[in-house]
Amino acid sequence: GVGGTGVVTIGAVLAQAAQIDGKGAGMMEMAGLAQKGGAVHIHCRLANRPEDISAIRVATGEAHALIGGDLVVSAGAKTLGLTRTGQTGAVVNNHEIITGDFTRNTEFKVPSDRLELALQARLKDRVDLFDASELARVTMGDSIFSNMMILGAAWQRGLLPLSHDAIRQAVELNGAAVEKNLRAFEIGRWAVLHGTEAQRLIVPNVVAKPKSLDERIAFRVDHLTDYQSARLAKRYRKLVDSVSDPKLKEAVALGYHKLLSYKDEYEVARLLLKSEEKARAEFDGDFKMTFHLAPPMLPGTDSEGRPKKRAFGAWMQTPFRLLARFKALRGTPLDPFGYAAERRMERALIKQYEGDMASVLPTVTPATLDATVALAALPLDIRGFGPVKDANAEKAAKRREELLSAIRQGGKGLSKAAE
Repeated sequence: GVGGTGVVTIGAVLAQAAQIDGKGAGMMEMAGLAQKGGAVHIHCRLANRPEDISAIRVATGEAHALIGGDLVVSAGAKTLGLTRTGQTGAVVNNHEIITGDFTRNTEFKVPSDRLELALQARLKDRVDLFDASELARVTMGDSIFSNMMILGAAWQRGLLPLSHDAIRQAVELNGAAVEKNLRAFEIGRWAVLHGTEAQRLIVPNVVAKPKSLDERIAFRVDHLTDYQSARLAKRYRKLVDSVSDPKLKEAVALGYHKLLSYKDEYEVARLLLKSEEKARAEFDGDFKMTFHLAPPMLPGTDSEGRPKKRAFGAWMQTPFRLLARFKALRGTPLDPFGYAAERRMERALIKQYEGDMASVLPTVTPATLDATVALAALPLDIRGFGPVKDANAEKAAKRREELLSAIRQGGKGLSKAAE
């Protein structure tokens, strides 16, 4: 699995249960890679007697059971190399977890289908796959119990030569969220036997109808009204409604909205107040809110050279309310935050976009449509905040020149520009 999700704990429970059953057990965390979010491999050997275990590390093709808390790690070459067709049985959580690749490539998507096929090609019919993370979230309110569900499923499939009572005792001895972990273990047992029923819990029968373009535009009109004013929403609607081609209209609707609703101090305050209201609606008991912020007026950077975040207590709710009320100052000479370089850049991008659309929309042709669509959607690539946003804006500026050049040439060089 991945670090920070209790993978090491599962290995410890197995080793403890083996000892309770009077068996031999050895557990080894490979290369100490249990940092949060990193790939973790726990090798665990079980034997009838302790003296039967001479080496803990599982060699190539030796694994009898694969308990997979993460699809990417479980279907990786390193893991599959330990398995053998006809010998290894597996239960794997196929929930799509965002990995470190996303931080380097924002278009990264977990290739779930390919990973599942790799497992099935190797293990044939001896692999069970289900979304344990979502099942844990739906049934227990927290996906952290997904690994215990996978353990329960593996036990139910006969992959673990341990008694039910020994595993229960091992969980109790571990002492962490005992009742919830035991419940998760039993839900995992049930899920692997009743796949259809489990899937209904994860994906309800009523499938939401995809929203139409008009509905998505209306949603953004409402959002801009809350974000700033009805005047800004009207400005947005005017440009979007001037486009007739559906594909181009969608690109303008998404791209223009992204620029108009830049996340500044007023918007952060509004969103954090909403998150506090949501937390109080979802959680009971005595708890306090802590906000992690990097105010531009405070000095200091983190290890990566980005503005340093600091923890602020619940007292920040008062300044948040004041900020949210003064959102009408946004973009005016009275806006104290509007003089920051990032805010000036964001306003300049809006003006530039409106100028570009005024130039290219009236003259769009079938030959230039694809490049015009790409230009209209270009703001969606300007993600992040601070230095990250600056870097993405610089890339987008170069891309903009390529697209405008292709449009001016009537579609010549379009294949490269519209990729």
